[in-house]
Amino acid sequence: MLTQESISRKDFLKSIGLGGPALMAVLASCTNANSSVTPSGVSIDITTTIKSVGEYTYSSGVIIARISAGSTAASFVALSKSCTHEGTTVTYQGNGVFYCPNHGAQFSTTGSVTRGPANSSLSKYTVTVTGSILTIA
Repeated sequence: MLTQESISRKDFLKSIGLGGPALMAVLASCTNANSSVTPSGVSIDITTTIKSVGEYTYSSGVIIARISAGSTAASFVALSKSCTHEGTTVTYQGNGVFYCPNHGAQFSTTGSVTRGPANSSLSKYTVTVTGSILTIA
């Protein structure tokens, strides 16, 4: 009679010959895509970066997009940049759509999922604009 024995991922990888640095690299790549970032000290000058509607940039694990004209906080959105499905970096497609090129998940400007396979929202961060400096909290 066959029985199923439980084995940890670490022990399995060791059993197939992955040890030391190779094992650590594999385990590090298995991070949880749902883990959120806590940006601190993220500031950008909106006169030199994301100057036009539809442009976006990345900083400290966050995607920052200009979603409308103007220089108020409401003209920008900041979300975690890693898709909650498998951690791929999302892009801003315009018209309020953040897109994961890996499996096609889409998110709104609130971070909520509008098309799977992702089933968890992206974290949304507070944006403030003082003069030409955008800051994320």
